[in-house]
Amino acid sequence: MTSRRVTLNAGNAAAFIGQTVMVELILEDEPESLWRCFHVVGVVMPVPDLVKEGHFLVFNALREEPFPSEIFWSDIRTLTTLHRRQLEGVDQPSPALGGLIRSGAALPARRNSSTVPANGSTGAAHP
Repeated sequence: MTSRRVTLNAGNAAAFIGQTVMVELILEDEPESLWRCFHVVGVVMPVPDLVKEGHFLVFNALREEPFPSEIFWSDIRTLTTLHRRQLEGVDQPSPALGGLIRSGAALPARRNSSTVPANGSTGAAHP
């Protein structure tokens, strides 16, 4: 898939702080583009003689991380903001950081027993 590269700069990058985004990354050592979902928590602006390239500080939206990662603007081909839709007739609280996308799979309370292995799987199918 070919698409026009997004142009990020000091003027428009700050608008993404606090947003959950889907990003298509183009990396030199990867033959194909990579799609990732992130929570944008900060922006580092280019500063002459100090910061060469602007970049986002992000957390992976699919797993918890102790510290943010850097996503350089030059590696981004496409960037789409994800919006949460309210389900009709359902009260839903806003998700906490890192809580937007979760599997929702329930794990047993006890692990490493004779009936429940360390990975939490009971072997039963869950709908």
